[in-house]
Amino acid sequence: MKILIDGKEFSEEEKAAWIRKRIGKVLKNLKKTLPMTDDTDRLYESLTTLKAEMSYAEITSLIKTKLAFGKFAMKLAAVFSFGKRRAAITILSADGITAAKFSKVIDALMLEDSEEHRRANLAACPDHYALRPLNDTLEVIETAGCTPVPTQFYITFNDETGLKEPRNFDYPFQSTGIAKLKDGTIIGGVRHQFKDTSTGIEVRTLVEFPRLCPKIILKEHQKHLAVEWSNWIMWAIQNQSRY
Repeated sequence: MKILIDGKEFSEEEKAAWIRKRIGKVLKNLKKTLPMTDDTDRLYESLTTLKAEMSYAEITSLIKTKLAFGKFAMKLAAVFSFGKRRAAITILSADGITAAKFSKVIDALMLEDSEEHRRANLAACPDHYALRPLNDTLEVIETAGCTPVPTQFYITFNDETGLKEPRNFDYPFQSTGIAKLKDGTIIGGVRHQFKDTSTGIEVRTLVEFPRLCPKIILKEHQKHLAVEWSNWIMWAIQNQSRY
């Protein structure tokens, strides 16, 4: 798999270092500890198991104060950005799956609730606390970029109202949606686009943030996208025969 951020390759070493840093932040938020090991994959799997064994109510109770602060900060950023946005973009390519099949698997992960999908979504990124399908909407609780606290928001898929990024028809498949706070405040959106290559797929991931969000948050969120989408791609390749 190849991952590009601003035209530069994001290496496995850089990815592992980012993952370890974020695991520490998540454990602190959840008031948990794990046996430390130099094996990043093993540590990551332990974190996923820890989160998967906790209920939604347990997780949200532990971070409720941080979620309240995150909601307040994101609402201010959205209101005073007056509809203007910044975008975090990461491009990934991999062999072994078609864009049509990948699009189908991603739609299932986002909108079909099951214990298997819950674990896959928790495993996609250390900063994922919950990704809960609610009909055509996905409830997301995650830390975006390097924001001090996690945020709870809701993505309504196939709604492109207010998206700033235009459709690129070089990518026949896409996953789009508007991100809102619980009170309906629009804080951004996503336009993730997929196309076939000669041996697999190219995935162009894009998340729009309120313009007032500092650029460092977007830079860090590009790494978040690199981690979560590389994991979703690998999961899709391994499980594609079932979709």
